[in-house]
Amino acid sequence: MVRVERGTHRSPFAEVRFMNLIRPNNPSRNGHFTLLFAYMMAEFAIIPIFEDSMILGVLSDLVYLLLIFYVVYSIRRNWLFGVNVLLFIMTITSDLVLMFNPESQLAMVILNFITCAFVISVIVSIVPFLLQNDSITLDGVLGGLCAYILIGGAFNTLYINVELLQPGSFNFGVHGEHPNLVQLYDLLFYYSFISLLTIGFGDILPMSHTAQALTVLEGVIGLFYVVFFISLLVGMHISARLSRGGQAGP
Repeated sequence: MVRVERGTHRSPFAEVRFMNLIRPNNPSRNGHFTLLFAYMMAEFAIIPIFEDSMILGVLSDLVYLLLIFYVVYSIRRNWLFGVNVLLFIMTITSDLVLMFNPESQLAMVILNFITCAFVISVIVSIVPFLLQNDSITLDGVLGGLCAYILIGGAFNTLYINVELLQPGSFNFGVHGEHPNLVQLYDLLFYYSFISLLTIGFGDILPMSHTAQALTVLEGVIGLFYVVFFISLLVGMHISARLSRGGQAGP
């Protein structure tokens, strides 16, 4: 007699449904990175609109942070997602505090440190995820560009804090000697990306040792990331061609 224990049989269809529930979606297939990249490009274009309004700038940052978290949620895989969640909540809370206290330098400094930590955790989440892909997709390429732009955003927050904590760390030259908080954000946002791209027009100069060290570090990271990312794309392309050639056979 064959004994069948009740409750031990599991339907393969039920198991597939269960795995679909716990397995995160693949942004390289669903276009999440494309959406984030599109918003980043739109924010570059609309920054001048927020030039004189701290509140509008904070609202734009909130939308930006929500979109970043949406992408991070879609690629969640390990304990790092818990760190992402904690830093995201702290960043949103600090952003709201700043919105109601737009002239508070202390709120700005705290927000910048927390935001920098959150952005770094996001970069550390995105890059390993992209490395797991075995084929080149448009969304994957845009994901790499998103990580590159986030590097500039992280350094932007650090530059602002350096200037707030050590006034005179930057010489703003033709832009004026004493910019307010909103102008400071805009000018150092611009400075961060021309440093990341190693353009360096010279209209803003780092004067303190801290500002100079961060500028050099950002330039080195920017160059390394571009070389690393291009070599990764080339390697994936060659691997894909060899794989297709092997499948085709002689």
